[in-house]
Amino acid sequence: QYSIFDMEVLDVESCKEKKINSKFRWIGKSVLDSKNRITLGGKVTTQRALAKMEIDSFEIYMDEEGDILLCPLANIPGRELWVHQNPEVMSCLQRGLKEAKEGKLTRVEDLDKFFDTL
Repeated sequence: QYSIFDMEVLDVESCKEKKINSKFRWIGKSVLDSKNRITLGGKVTTQRALAKMEIDSFEIYMDEEGDILLCPLANIPGRELWVHQNPEVMSCLQRGLKEAKEGKLTRVEDLDKFFDTL
């Protein structure tokens, strides 16, 4: 069973309001503890969409009616951030991974010679 939530949220990055339109699927129920906290545990992290992600935090959004949306986040090490900030590098990396998956590989015997040809 799906329900659609149409929420206006504050985009912290650009300080503009944006709409989030998405399908939500019911996956369980959690009860508030004595400190008004809920645990998500396996209810969330074992779902197919999230099972392969290394989630370490969530962005929290709330609409006018009190519905809450959690958006999973994963930290990227600073030394890898440049890849994600450069669309050309990211595209090359994704293309290379796709080609490797398809078996389009070339064995390089001499790395120095190989790098000289680039």
